[in-house]
Amino acid sequence: MVRKTFFTAFFMLLNLLTLTAHAADISAFVNRQNINVNESFNLVFEAEGSVDAEPDFSPLAVYFDILNQSQSSNMTIVNGNFSRKKVWTLALMAKQAGNYAIPSIEFGKDKSPVLNIKVGQSSASKSSSDSNLFLEVDVDQTSTYVQAQIIYTVKVFRSVEIQNASLTEPKLSDADAIVEKLGEDKRYQTTRNGVRFIVIERRYAIFPQQSGQLSIQPLEFNGQLVPQRRSFYDIAPFNGTSRRIQSKAVSIEVRPVPAAFKNKNWLPSSELRLVDEWPENASFKVGEPVTRTISVLASGLTAAQLPVLAQAPVEQIKQYPDQPSLNNHKDEKGITGIRQEKIAFIPTRAGSITLPEISIPWWNVKTGQLEYARIDAKNINVEAGASTQSAAVLPSTLTPLQSGDSISLVPANQDSLSVWFYTSVLLLLGWITSLVYLLPGKRKLSEQPLPVKQTGSNASTKNIARKFASACHHHNAPLCKSLLIEWANQQWPGEKMNSLAEVSLKLDSLFAQQVNILNQTLYSPSNEKWSADALLAAFQSYKGKPAADSSAAEPALKPISKML
Repeated sequence: MVRKTFFTAFFMLLNLLTLTAHAADISAFVNRQNINVNESFNLVFEAEGSVDAEPDFSPLAVYFDILNQSQSSNMTIVNGNFSRKKVWTLALMAKQAGNYAIPSIEFGKDKSPVLNIKVGQSSASKSSSDSNLFLEVDVDQTSTYVQAQIIYTVKVFRSVEIQNASLTEPKLSDADAIVEKLGEDKRYQTTRNGVRFIVIERRYAIFPQQSGQLSIQPLEFNGQLVPQRRSFYDIAPFNGTSRRIQSKAVSIEVRPVPAAFKNKNWLPSSELRLVDEWPENASFKVGEPVTRTISVLASGLTAAQLPVLAQAPVEQIKQYPDQPSLNNHKDEKGITGIRQEKIAFIPTRAGSITLPEISIPWWNVKTGQLEYARIDAKNINVEAGASTQSAAVLPSTLTPLQSGDSISLVPANQDSLSVWFYTSVLLLLGWITSLVYLLPGKRKLSEQPLPVKQTGSNASTKNIARKFASACHHHNAPLCKSLLIEWANQQWPGEKMNSLAEVSLKLDSLFAQQVNILNQTLYSPSNEKWSADALLAAFQSYKGKPAADSSAAEPALKPISKML
């Protein structure tokens, strides 16, 4: 036992010496992307392994004020393998606006990479320069398209202590607009006219659902100023002055769907890409499945807005699509919707096969032009399978029903027919015997079970479903909208949904697509794009499963007082 412990300690010491001898891998990054002059930000250096010497940060003082500096380190041992990480965090403030190349910092023989950052001009206004508490709001664009993303930024500036603070949420003139908070609130410092302020920044992504003028009402901030103590022994109860301030109202021009966009799936985005993925070293053989993964990534769109990928049939290949995966990636730049579809391909014949091109039209909100995301046609070579017979049987047993297909109830051979015939005769005789036994009234009326009374919730849901079917048959789009919202609030009590856009975020991809088409139709001059039959079919086939990106509700927003 002692011998084993000795060798274990020896190898651990050897690993430590080896770890020390290796060169450190140093990375550098900043904690914010939008940096303005006189605003603090964090510059972080991380070293994997041991560095030769402590870093010298003096070159940074030429263009930045170093407000604070800290460091931390940790070492982990996993299965006898050691790893060491050391982190240096610097709070910096740029002296001037411009583009900067943070120089390489020496850590002995090791160096950090050069890091490029951009520092913008301060957005200070003369009207707020004399205030110790004020709000600023901004949007990334004052003109956009319906259902396109708008980034709305709110900043609370304070140079005094605040308690019991609260900030209202954005209220818009478009009641159907979607408002999504982007990430956690950011806290940093800035200087305005020689006064140091603490800033709390909050961002929202807004998706207007109606064309015309969109108005964002002023936000309201309430709080109490904390008076300064006159002395150390001043323990008088807090009785600060209450303050109420408002931001400016914001107006945005929302343009309708351009006439040049003819596709039914309206996709206004700053960037939309199609990604085609196959297994590494994929080979194609008759009867053997190969999974193809196609992803749609759209900046400024939610996953619910992305269309179902149309898979063109290929004569020599059977295709089996899996349930799509829907996700929304949020950061300070906005929302990126991601739709991923997996399709199992099973070739049924050897030879050369061409998979057709896949194309999605979308509208570039930056250039105002129609563009196409494409996956080029692909040629594959299919080899003969190990067993031709089994390969021929496999697709026929798995092929899903296509439109126009019929189900045959005729047995495959005569032996099967005989079995079915005699089984049916026996079942019929048994049923007749039971009927003759029950007819003379051997069971009293009082013994018959009473009909089950429907609960109020189930009865109400069925009543909405009947009204919704009637509204679809009469092509009454406004009534369909109100019934869908009423139905959704019953399905998800407590959500308090008021718009079709909010409802679509809860649904699967097929149902959400039809709801978005209805929503778009309500605010367009004509209803040529809307199919009441397709909407009703999606409603009736919906199984009550939420969309993949809404599996967990976001936690409630932190009170602004916790950040201040």
